[in-house]
Amino acid sequence: MSGDYWEEEVFSVPPLAALKKTSASDVFDWLELHLPFVGGKIDWRRVDGRHSHWKFDDEQLLVASASREICARTRPGSVVEHVGDGISPYCVHFSEGQAASVTAALLEVPEHHYFLAGNRAWIMVVSFEGDLDVLDRFGT
Repeated sequence: MSGDYWEEEVFSVPPLAALKKTSASDVFDWLELHLPFVGGKIDWRRVDGRHSHWKFDDEQLLVASASREICARTRPGSVVEHVGDGISPYCVHFSEGQAASVTAALLEVPEHHYFLAGNRAWIMVVSFEGDLDVLDRFGT
């Protein structure tokens, strides 16, 4: 392989190929400014808003549940942003119609995943250890 693994192998195939890509650092900077952290992780006990947490032992159930939660919160015309915790280098942007397929494809990458509403009304974190955390910051 001669170039960038992420560009050539992950983000060059559908449904990820056509997604808008930006710097992941913009999202991480926003998260660090607006949410409490402890030990490099969001401190869910101290967040403002409605927090829900689920733990899954079944990876397929985790993916299905994450996809369902994202689809339920994504409105027509809105944008969802996704960043991984340092393995994949991009923030990708997708819309309501792409939510189910893109979420499933992104969750194949073994990293912690941060999904955010473009207006930051909700944030979802999916860990490869089977945790699914959702924060509804203000009305969805």
